[in-house]
Amino acid sequence: MEDIDENANAGGDGAQGLTNELSRRLTMKEQPMYGIPTPGVNEGGLYKPPPTILCEERHDAASDDTDSKYLDNSAVSRWRQKEKLKTTSVAMVLCLNIGVDPPDVVKISPCARLECWVDPLSMQPAKALEAIGKNLQMQYERWQPRAKYKIHLDPTVDDVKKLCLSCRRNAKNERVLFHYNGHGVPRPTANGEIWVFNSRYTQYIPLSVYELHGWLGAPAIYVLDCSAAGLIASSFRTLLMQQAQAQAQAASRSGGGNGVGNGVGGTPG
Repeated sequence: MEDIDENANAGGDGAQGLTNELSRRLTMKEQPMYGIPTPGVNEGGLYKPPPTILCEERHDAASDDTDSKYLDNSAVSRWRQKEKLKTTSVAMVLCLNIGVDPPDVVKISPCARLECWVDPLSMQPAKALEAIGKNLQMQYERWQPRAKYKIHLDPTVDDVKKLCLSCRRNAKNERVLFHYNGHGVPRPTANGEIWVFNSRYTQYIPLSVYELHGWLGAPAIYVLDCSAAGLIASSFRTLLMQQAQAQAQAASRSGGGNGVGNGVGGTPG
């Protein structure tokens, strides 16, 4: 605010000086204060909204050195798990059967054909399948270069079983990532079954997620890159609920507390 003109109060008629000063200020153009633009109309004739001021606590307000007691009582809490797990083994299963479309898929032209940025029809099917597998492994290695990677291309049920048991044996109590690409087989069933091949590639063989989970164990992450992957996620939820109920019943019969099983993460791809 500007200081009132001292000459206006120094005269004999002080009231008249104050009236003149008030009239002068009312006729002055209002100026923005402290560099903050005032709402109104800009030079282009568009409305200028008032400045936005963030006064609420932000999602990153809790730093690593924040008191844990404060975090428990605050709306902002740390989401990271206290016990850290490492993904030490990655199992990749690619069921593409390049050149043969599954019976429940009608591909239009044009349509999306790239697999891991590789056009399967640009080379021989065997070479294309191998190139897609290598590209997929390279993409995962950028995220976790120290993990052990094993891949099976167009496998059978026995191949998947051996792969899962081997990865769990190597990972021990650490996390295993299971990547499934089912773009060359029928979509999953409502009973929680994915599809692989027989040894001669003449039939599609169903593989239950219950068997898959029994081989792979926990903890595990499932990446499902196929049509209708939500059906598999629903089957995993049902499986975990059944396991939790069975453990709770076993604990109640033995006189212990409620048991909670290890979780398995299912991610539709």
